[in-house]
Amino acid sequence: MADGNIIVELFAPGHDPVRLDAAAVMVPGAAGVFTVLPGHTSLLSNITPGVLIAQQADGESEFYAVHGGFAEVMDDRVTVLTDLLEHGATLDKARAEAAQEKARARIRKAHERQEFAAAEAALARATARLQAHAREEY
Repeated sequence: MADGNIIVELFAPGHDPVRLDAAAVMVPGAAGVFTVLPGHTSLLSNITPGVLIAQQADGESEFYAVHGGFAEVMDDRVTVLTDLLEHGATLDKARAEAAQEKARARIRKAHERQEFAAAEAALARATARLQAHAREEY
């Protein structure tokens, strides 16, 4: 790790671990998006479907769609255990758009709370994929 950087480690089933050095990391926490900078206090947070952004010191950023899990911040290290991890550059935009539209249709047709919740979760995942692909900042 370079001085003043954060080690970012991302883990998901069926995905090779990812390790990055970053100047700052934005994480979609359960209570809202939070930014981790060097020297950040230790914490453990649930994460929601969204985009994790690792900003390098040179101004470039890596965008990952994450879908639930946990983030631990400790000693200038962010460790993320997530159900699904997708790099924004590798996402299929057309497939994500189709999934988003399908989820919206399911929401409109949902009659029970469980159907609505499942469709809403699918919409959040599809939206996260599109935002990571588009490299959308928070």
